Amino acid sequence: MCDGSKPLNICLFTPNFLPALGGAERMADVIVRQLIARGHEVCVLAQKYPEKEPDLPYPVRRYRRPPAQHLWPELLSSPLRRAHRLWRFDLVLAFYAYPTGFAAARIKEQLGVRVIVNTRGGDLYPNYHGLSKPRVARTIQRGYRMADAIISLSRWTTNRLHEIVGDDLPPVDQIPNGIDLNQHDGRLNAARDHQPDCDPQSPFILHMARLSEVKQHETALQAVAQTADMFRSSGWKYLIAGEGNLADHLQKRIHQLGIDDIVRMLGSRTGIERDWLLAHAQFAVTASREEGMPNVVIESMASGLPMLASDIDPHRELLENANWGMLFSLGDHDALATALAQWMQADLSQQRTAAMQHRTNYSLEKMIDGYERACRRALQSSSG
Repeated sequence: MCDGSKPLNICLFTPNFLPALGGAERMADVIVRQLIARGHEVCVLAQKYPEKEPDLPYPVRRYRRPPAQHLWPELLSSPLRRAHRLWRFDLVLAFYAYPTGFAAARIKEQLGVRVIVNTRGGDLYPNYHGLSKPRVARTIQRGYRMADAIISLSRWTTNRLHEIVGDDLPPVDQIPNGIDLNQHDGRLNAARDHQPDCDPQSPFILHMARLSEVKQHETALQAVAQTADMFRSSGWKYLIAGEGNLADHLQKRIHQLGIDDIVRMLGSRTGIERDWLLAHAQFAVTASREEGMPNVVIESMASGLPMLASDIDPHRELLENANWGMLFSLGDHDALATALAQWMQADLSQQRTAAMQHRTNYSLEKMIDGYERACRRALQSSSG
């Protein structure tokens, strides 16, 4: 807290949180830790997971997902009331409008708090199944409209807000995800000499993503199969890091395509194992069909790791005019195969340099500065 202002007292209200290891979960933890490091008081209200509760240096309270949440999202107002009696926060930072942002906004006057909804992307995705349910769609619209402010991750999420909610919106701050560059560099340096159990002893391409339909691994596997001869002649490997409900299906597809000797599925990789992959990959691939502001692309950029990415708006926003990556048409395995073959033979030093230059636009300091400003503005507007 560099300006000497009064500390903020915030509740991060989210359905997605640790111990799950997706991008939203990891970023929630980062935001909380960084705000606390600046002198603010922050607590977390999150949905309960079956896994063991992680040991975290800040207070976390859990709620159970209510039955028929799509019909009664307002039921989540009750755990928020209980959390407020315990912690007396004056601002709620809700991940998503559905269900958390809506549940917070409908009782904000009763609690005497202000509400900021952080888009994250999930309830805005065109393929999000909830948008086909009238009550959910209305809840999303009301959640964003009733908020005191919105933090949007990207140009795409801002545009998408206007598409599905309209122009009747509270103030919107566009704040992309950020990364602690000094800490990131330190971890990569420490990981370079690490001996991981996944070391392929050969050059490799890294595909790091949750194993779910939205990440479109099938496109990548077909592209690898089309360039299998080049992989084998050069000795390169294709490493997939991530976990999810498609793990068994993707392993079967790898066998069906006859690329077991090229593709290795590593499961979830965290800590020094994840850093080793980022430090040693030749380049990275993401084939996702939907993202808000993809952390894996920012991590690749911060690592000086060139990226082949599906041509969707958030990827375009991160790669355009920066010359550190290349876009291929979404779902087009022929286009990805062509790009793989081209980059496997190319000198990518210019792309690596461009990534390191562009990464300063996505520093953690800039991100947290933006969150502080948005929070103070929301509180000031309530008292003004």
